[in-house]
Amino acid sequence: HGRRKNMLTLHFDGALQQLLPRKYRSKERVDYPLARRASIKDIIESLHIPHTEVWAMTVGDKELSFSHVPGAGEKISLHTFPNGVDVTQPTFLRPTPLPEAAFSVDINVGRLARLLRMAGLDAWYDPQLTEKELADQSAAHGRILLSRNRDLLQRKCITWGRLVRAEMPEQQLTEIISLYGLHRHIAPFSRCLECNALLQSVDKSAIVDRLEPLTRKYYHRFKRCPGCDRIYWQGSHHHRMQKIITRLTTHA
Repeated sequence: HGRRKNMLTLHFDGALQQLLPRKYRSKERVDYPLARRASIKDIIESLHIPHTEVWAMTVGDKELSFSHVPGAGEKISLHTFPNGVDVTQPTFLRPTPLPEAAFSVDINVGRLARLLRMAGLDAWYDPQLTEKELADQSAAHGRILLSRNRDLLQRKCITWGRLVRAEMPEQQLTEIISLYGLHRHIAPFSRCLECNALLQSVDKSAIVDRLEPLTRKYYHRFKRCPGCDRIYWQGSHHHRMQKIITRLTTHA
């Protein structure tokens, strides 16, 4: 009975419940022994749920911050992100909003970066970075860190992040567009697929010497990447990618 007094009761809603260790997933609540003084952030992450996955925490009608130190007998409800989150609006857990939804992409979801760029979304990707460098860069530049690495997302400097649930890149794109309500921000073929820079229209006469004969003959509208100088035009690859984007974003 004395042991029971030192328990904290945690209620995880459905989506968060699925991230818990297997032995807890079928339970409506987790009784957590308070063996030491710890913040609620440390407690939920000891259960392998990164703080990035928690939208809000409440005791009754009162919202809690990640620094809250629970006492014995407390009953805390943890809520997952709703779909259509607007990252430009402040919340209790994230009082400093982002200027826009821009992403950093971890190497374990690297193929997602190209699809985000294809949809015109800002996706920064550098597979050479260490985990610490990636976390620091994401935080410093106000980017949402996308990863399947729970330890990375648990780093204290990360405020905005997503433990990507889907395994296939196409489904990952749908997941991110739905979660952050990005349908109205989709602008296909406005970014370089290789370096993420915004493309600029370029006069054909300025690049004609770089074009293959058939491209020179049949295409008249071109864009150039100011970052890596690649040339883009609406060839057959463009139409294939347009179909992919239309299919994926329609289902998001």
